[in-house]
Amino acid sequence: MPAVEAWLLGGPADGRITPIEVDEDGFLPQVIILPQSGAYLGAREHPSPPVQYRYVLCDGEADPPTFQYDGPLPHDE
Repeated sequence: MPAVEAWLLGGPADGRITPIEVDEDGFLPQVIILPQSGAYLGAREHPSPPVQYRYVLCDGEADPPTFQYDGPLPHDE
């Protein structure tokens, strides 16, 4: 799929530009979900479960398009 560079505001990806895949008609998704996981040295032997963060496409024309942080998803979604 082709991709468009988009700006991410807020949350763990604040201030980053990242490629976002467009659909077959060339449109960006209204919502993107970015998974993030980590491994820590110390008391735990296994990495933390991944957390998924939601970003919502902002209204209006922007170049590059902008997605605003909307918070983490619950673990069961």
